[in-house]
Amino acid sequence: MDALDRRILREVQRDNSGSATDLAERCGTTESTALRRLKRLRDGKVIQRQVAVIDPAKVGRGITVVLTVRLERETPAVLDAFRKRLAAHPDITHCYFVTGSWDYVLILTVSEMADYDRFLTEMIVGQKAVVATDTHVVLQPMKSAAPIPIDEPKR
Repeated sequence: MDALDRRILREVQRDNSGSATDLAERCGTTESTALRRLKRLRDGKVIQRQVAVIDPAKVGRGITVVLTVRLERETPAVLDAFRKRLAAHPDITHCYFVTGSWDYVLILTVSEMADYDRFLTEMIVGQKAVVATDTHVVLQPMKSAAPIPIDEPKR
């Protein structure tokens, strides 16, 4: 990956709605070069997907909850079953298997606290492997959907 690839990545993270001509101008290259580089970055899975960033509150999901979960035993079967349940649930926007005193960090968006209570009851509480949870309701998002820093290589 060279400097132009990194410049393209920074630009498409900032705004991916423009034309190839616009991207080329912002990156100081030709349209054909910008398109060829974009294709290579997509084919190489550096750019994993192109999505719209939606304001949750404007689509009726104004409550964001951060939930940490600790499991009793981390056997492969228990982890697999738990992961499959989480992956299928539409309220979960992010799910991380983490180090430290908690096993999972989940980010959810819901319309109202009753929806979160239902999620917690149906998906978490009562699961044999779950021994503890901790819930944090986001009062004000400070930074979200931030671009990934694209650094120059260390020399």
